[in-house]
Amino acid sequence: MSIVYQLHCKFEVPEIIFGRGLLNQVGSCARRLGGKKVFLVSDQGLFDAGWVDRVMKSLLDADLSFVLYDQVTSNPKDYEIEQGAREYIAHGADVIVGLGGGSAMDAAKGIAVLVSNGGSICEYAGNDKIHRPLPPLVLCPTTCGTGSDVSQFVVVNDTEEKCKLTIMSRCVAPDISLTDPDTLHTLPDEYVGITAMDALTHAVEAFFSVASSTLTDVNALRAMRLLSSSFSKAIKERRPEDMENLSRASLHAGMAFSNSLLGIGHALSHPIGGLYDASHGSVNAALLPEVLLYDFPVVADKIPEMARSMGFQAMDDVDGAREMTYESIMKMLEVAGAPSSLRELGVQEEDLPKLAQRAIKDICVLTSPRETDEGDLLALLRRAF
Repeated sequence: MSIVYQLHCKFEVPEIIFGRGLLNQVGSCARRLGGKKVFLVSDQGLFDAGWVDRVMKSLLDADLSFVLYDQVTSNPKDYEIEQGAREYIAHGADVIVGLGGGSAMDAAKGIAVLVSNGGSICEYAGNDKIHRPLPPLVLCPTTCGTGSDVSQFVVVNDTEEKCKLTIMSRCVAPDISLTDPDTLHTLPDEYVGITAMDALTHAVEAFFSVASSTLTDVNALRAMRLLSSSFSKAIKERRPEDMENLSRASLHAGMAFSNSLLGIGHALSHPIGGLYDASHGSVNAALLPEVLLYDFPVVADKIPEMARSMGFQAMDDVDGAREMTYESIMKMLEVAGAPSSLRELGVQEEDLPKLAQRAIKDICVLTSPRETDEGDLLALLRRAF
């Protein structure tokens, strides 16, 4: 596939609220958007951790009524989103709050699409197919990797076709993104590691994207710097300042990729996640080493700057910068406990051709820095297997 994506610099983000302890501001945010009855989208894990109760108290303190919808699973399914939309309408809600990782937030976005536009969520796959404005939307991330809280994308599992679909529209960016880094403290170490590697993948692919700009590069490099300086300490010591830096990294990476798109790592990750219902962050982590080696030859001019952002000084030598950057990322993947192969995630070798066939149609291929065809993707999958 030839690269046809061409774009002048643009940069769009929602209102951003960031800080420890600010989850208690969700109610005031929803009220400020004109809400009277909130449709709260989350999952059972966040309920068990106590964060749903915290948000519900905030809503009550703001004199708002609410309905809780927590029937969201990992890799949100089309039927979960469609059921949520029916419940939103039945209860007469007028604002949506999404609390959780990428699954809960993408589900909240998908519900917002359907309550204003109707139909099936899978109908909106692709670019700019949403024509009616969405209800007010507040998103609150509780992991350090998704970026959905600031992005112009929704990713949903088409359960009939067993594939992930990407919806791209400015309409699905929330009105308000509210990040409280304290929510990371109830996240198990393995989830901290894997979601942070998702943020790293977002930053790297956004930085390499052919649609990158000065504005997206600033955010991508900032995310890499924060992850390089704080990731290992956050995993080993869980100090509040390091955990906060992981939340900041996710935010910066999200702002970067929302405006530059991504690359072949995500193009490959989407069909794998759809077919096997595998963790998005784990799939990205398993693919990242081979994606880096594939992209490095065509982004030589960017590698020294990337190395400097990761703490390596005076890295003007491309070969040295490439080696140090690659080794640093491999160490982070090791600390994260990331899978070292697709085989570890249950991917079957006989499915690799089908995965490559689906990946070449993914929108993220269009912004890959290296011109790519189906054969290239299949070869990369075999190396990562």
